[in-house]
Amino acid sequence: MVRITGLPPIRPKDLRPAKATRARFSVPSDEGSRATGALQPLTSVDMLLAIAAVDEEAERRRQMAAAATAGLDALEALDQAADPEDRQEKAQAVAEWAGKAEPPSDPDLARLQTQIELRALIEIAKFERDR
Repeated sequence: MVRITGLPPIRPKDLRPAKATRARFSVPSDEGSRATGALQPLTSVDMLLAIAAVDEEAERRRQMAAAATAGLDALEALDQAADPEDRQEKAQAVAEWAGKAEPPSDPDLARLQTQIELRALIEIAKFERDR
């Protein structure tokens, strides 16, 4: 326990009453307290429309990412295929992906997608030739 020394104890005779103040605190009475307006619902029509627009964009991006992931997985499987028949099957999967994938709005990505589809078709043609 810590003991504080050096301060004298406060005695009742040392206490003085507080001085009276001239003006007291008061709330302006001309406006008084105003009634609060009706509470706004948390889900207004504008907010719902904004959320729907964001959800559509997010869903579109999610679908594009899923399609791109599927294409990359198909390309990786084609790259790792050792058996000629397995390679032909994987090339067919890449060609199907590239053929049904929505063309990107970015011209560079669209060219890349076209090149991927072309490479898959070349792999299929090589398999057909060697049969």
